[in-house]
Amino acid sequence: MRSREFAQTTGQRVVSADAAAFMQRVYGWMTAGLAVTGISAFYIASSEAAINFIFGSSISIFLVIGVQLALVFSIRPVMKSKGSAVGAAMFLAYAATLGVTVSSLLLRYTGDSVAQAFFVTAGAFGGLTVFAFVTKRDLSGVGNFCMVGLFGIIIATIVNIFMASSAVHFAISVLGVLIFAGLTAYDTQKMKDYALTQDTDNEVGRRASIMAALELYLDFILMFIYLAQILGSSRD
Repeated sequence: MRSREFAQTTGQRVVSADAAAFMQRVYGWMTAGLAVTGISAFYIASSEAAINFIFGSSISIFLVIGVQLALVFSIRPVMKSKGSAVGAAMFLAYAATLGVTVSSLLLRYTGDSVAQAFFVTAGAFGGLTVFAFVTKRDLSGVGNFCMVGLFGIIIATIVNIFMASSAVHFAISVLGVLIFAGLTAYDTQKMKDYALTQDTDNEVGRRASIMAALELYLDFILMFIYLAQILGSSRD
């Protein structure tokens, strides 16, 4: 660790310059991922050819899902052998594929209601981030509980594909918002603790910043998707 230190607004704790640089990398990559997703979503939603190609065939949808899963689960192992630069490229590629999911919201709901969901998500994410930085409470229990809940809503979502219940869909959306709100606080605290206790000014730290950015990016995107399903006004 470098010896340079400065005061950070996390109580009286003094944070090293390396830790602050790590956090800046995390939020920088996360912001880049959100920007790529937004650009991808708006392009798809405004292109009739892209809409027909992606949503016109179930094969295309399954192909996109397959690419998303392959990318998100291979980022960590690929980075170990290829380095953080390759991991960053894979993260941005994954963010681009999630533009397909977000574009479906733009096609289904009005622009105003999607924008409202986005700003509510941004406000909640900001508040949860501040809470995670200033609280002295260990949020590991919250994270574990939310992970169990995540598996629960995945199972419920699969079951509801066959049930097609609007009430169950609404309940899943509400639970999804709460679960990813909890994971946002937990992942933020985990990232902060890593930055404060590890040497992050190296390749390992750069790889860790990509993974932390991916976790926070997913927390934001999935909380936004579930909120859009609650607040969205149908175009029909």
